[in-house]
Amino acid sequence: MKKRQGLLILLISTMLALFITPVQTRAAFKPKFDLVNVGAWSLAGLAVSAAVYYMHKNSPAERAKGYAENLGPGEWYLGAYTGLSYLPSADWQLANYPPPFQGRTAKNIVYQPGILGGLKFGRYFDTYPWLGMEVETNFSRNNIRGNQGRISPPVPGAPKNALGGADWFMIWDTQVNLLARYGFYKDKEVNFGRLQPYAGIGPGIEIIYGRRDSAKNFAIEALAGIRYMFTQNVAIFGEYKFSYQFDVEYEDVLIGKNQPAGTMTFDVPHHRFILGVSYHFKNLYGN
Repeated sequence: MKKRQGLLILLISTMLALFITPVQTRAAFKPKFDLVNVGAWSLAGLAVSAAVYYMHKNSPAERAKGYAENLGPGEWYLGAYTGLSYLPSADWQLANYPPPFQGRTAKNIVYQPGILGGLKFGRYFDTYPWLGMEVETNFSRNNIRGNQGRISPPVPGAPKNALGGADWFMIWDTQVNLLARYGFYKDKEVNFGRLQPYAGIGPGIEIIYGRRDSAKNFAIEALAGIRYMFTQNVAIFGEYKFSYQFDVEYEDVLIGKNQPAGTMTFDVPHHRFILGVSYHFKNLYGN
């Protein structure tokens, strides 16, 4: 009976998150982003569903029926972090410009390193405490100086560089990651191990905001990190994250400062180096 109730709650919350919310916001997005929007709301729906289900399982009413206090070496955690955002230089393709710019390349666009900040919420399972899942979101900004992006092959009488003025990329990233960890230095307080190296991978949605346009894309993220538990509840962690976006479209980009505008396309590999603190707990309610 309890399993049926849990499945029913999971189904209802998923339907609400996936079907009601997108209908309310459909008009706010361009048609070309429909697939990305569906993916974003699907991830949000799964996250909301999981949160509702586990809140139900940890509610006082459920625990009054005999819900175990000591569930094993798994735990919930909430973390916050900051760090460095690094975007490698890239060539931008002039994909949708009038002749003679059509089909040419803006060479070696250099992004400046930036600062990022983020939050994560996750769960390591009691049955398999080495396995976990987390939802995270982070935000970064990388400035782009002007007067760069040499046009190749050059256009006679036109600007030498594609970018006349400065720009920026502000990237909002939301990911769902599957995690695996290992524990060293086990003791009575932290029975899984105080020192925990871990790795993860998962899909996500990244939104790039520039000076003139924004772009929404699917991304794949891989990460590797190490966590040290000072107590059974408080830890610090360091992480390296790598994500990749394919064929990003950046519209309404001027050639120079006053030449025709068009669409640039490029890939966005993204390196993130972070340091954070996390709080770990067994149940959502009670001790």
